[in-house]
Amino acid sequence: MATDTIPVTQAFHEVPVTHRFPCGITAHCVIPYHIGPARAWRYARHDAVTGARHKGWHVDAQEFETLTGFVYACQDDYRDDEEPSPISFYALVVSDDTDEQLLDPDAYDDPVPAALAADAMARCFAEHQRACDEINAHAARARIELAEANRIRREALAILRHARDYPAEGDTLGPQFARLWRQADAGRRRAFDIIREHRPPQREHPFDPRTIATPEEHIADAWRGGWDNTPTA
Repeated sequence: MATDTIPVTQAFHEVPVTHRFPCGITAHCVIPYHIGPARAWRYARHDAVTGARHKGWHVDAQEFETLTGFVYACQDDYRDDEEPSPISFYALVVSDDTDEQLLDPDAYDDPVPAALAADAMARCFAEHQRACDEINAHAARARIELAEANRIRREALAILRHARDYPAEGDTLGPQFARLWRQADAGRRRAFDIIREHRPPQREHPFDPRTIATPEEHIADAWRGGWDNTPTA
């Protein structure tokens, strides 16, 4: 079970304050040189400790980044007697794409619970990131569909105006207008179907970089990011 055998701020050098992430995890966000006490070492990947059949969790549909749980062991350097110093185990999540790591501030007196906690942290964070990535992709697709449909509609309207100015060409331009209008209408329906099915509720509060977004706000930000940052021209 989790203990406070060695406070994490004593076991690890320069560890920043605890941070609550939008996925719901509360952890320290660290980089490798933060984890450098004289007698702390990487104990094992979570699957080596628990026998799990997977090594990590993908954070995006393209599987570019994987989060993996690790167990760190830290041994107290100082004891008054000759008994071996106790070892505390910490759950750590490592990305294969960035230098940032997530460190559970709780200490464990057994490596198996620490390994399970590390894997659970990796899974929770990855699932939330995948959800954001999927929402972002839906928003981008809807924006592209709608922009293309509106472009075709403008083309159709230009043909209609030309036909009104030159009625003699109406027999030729009429079918072109009808075909383009149907094509634009179908594209707009696809875009609005995506929006109705996938767009999350909008934020109730404006974005504030000084605060940590809730999971729902993070999902809403992912949609807005996909919509606003998708080139349409």
